Amino acid sequence: MRSNRLAPAVVLVLAAIPAAVAYIAVLGLGWHRHAGPWSIAVTATALVFGPPLVTTALTRFDRVWVMAGSLGAWAAVLLVGLPIYFPGERRDAVATGIGLMGLGRLDHVARTVADNLPDDPELAKPRAPQAEGMAARATLAPPEPLRPHQIALPYEGEGRRITVPVVFTHENKSLEVYMMLDTGATYTTLPESVFAELGITIDETIPSIRLHTANGERDARLVLLDEVWLGDLPVSGVAVAMCDHCASSDTVGLLGLNVADGFNVSIDADRREVIFAARNEYDRKLDIKPFVDLAATFRRHPGGHVEVEVEMNNRARQPVRTAVTSVHCGEASWVVELTDVPPHANAVVRRRLPEHEPCDNYEFGLHRGAW
Repeated sequence: MRSNRLAPAVVLVLAAIPAAVAYIAVLGLGWHRHAGPWSIAVTATALVFGPPLVTTALTRFDRVWVMAGSLGAWAAVLLVGLPIYFPGERRDAVATGIGLMGLGRLDHVARTVADNLPDDPELAKPRAPQAEGMAARATLAPPEPLRPHQIALPYEGEGRRITVPVVFTHENKSLEVYMMLDTGATYTTLPESVFAELGITIDETIPSIRLHTANGERDARLVLLDEVWLGDLPVSGVAVAMCDHCASSDTVGLLGLNVADGFNVSIDADRREVIFAARNEYDRKLDIKPFVDLAATFRRHPGGHVEVEVEMNNRARQPVRTAVTSVHCGEASWVVELTDVPPHANAVVRRRLPEHEPCDNYEFGLHRGAW
């Protein structure tokens, strides 16, 4: 009879052990979140002991047994469930709760008990930290006003792959495309399809050059287009090479030195703009040379003086305003200039060279030019 009365009490004491651990853990969790002492105590008491008390009050069976069973079961649920909502915190929470119960005198005991608790089951992971918002771009100062010989073009891309809008015009046809600004390319390039849109047919009579591309060396036909526009700045008489391999998914070709060299180019990375400023002098030798034939004849007269006769055949559709040729003999150099050569016409200039040491071979070529 006495053992029957002791059994519920023993079960209640055993159930109180996990309940006490759960209560201590909830106290520690609240303290870690800097809640007030009274709110921590009230919440922990209600959370751990509230459900078993309510269950016991509503039952018609032996309340001691119901209290013991519900308290133990509820405490087990709390201890197992805490790692889901507070992963990795149960051990430290128990140590903090024991310390709070002992008002700081049980810190060593608290740490020993916590260190001997089983590891939390990996039921969940801590909440991911919130990503920081992207900082708003700083307000830029107003750009300096552009001068009449300048233009600012928006660019796309990063690093060496900067693309800018360019307009090509030829015989009353106009086409706007995106070109990659490539100061390593000698000539501007376009694919055959763009030439076709401008009404240009590529045939064997068109001059060709040897291009050095990323895909190796290849021959390319050169077409003299009427104009290339960078914004409202035109460049007349531009030699453009046909290169299908120079196009990419976002550009039709390369904007080479024969156009870019006419400008001082700067990049405003803050505003993502390329500023083109026309230069005072623009050597058009690259555009002129493929479309003219040059020849020189040297004649030594009695007395030792030498005359050179320079002949130029302009095969282009527009006049050559100046073509400055260079003559070299050893360390000595001279220039011979031809001016105002009409389209599809020949020009001849004869000049006497200053006295110099005789040369077996004179070097001769186009030095600079302008349409």
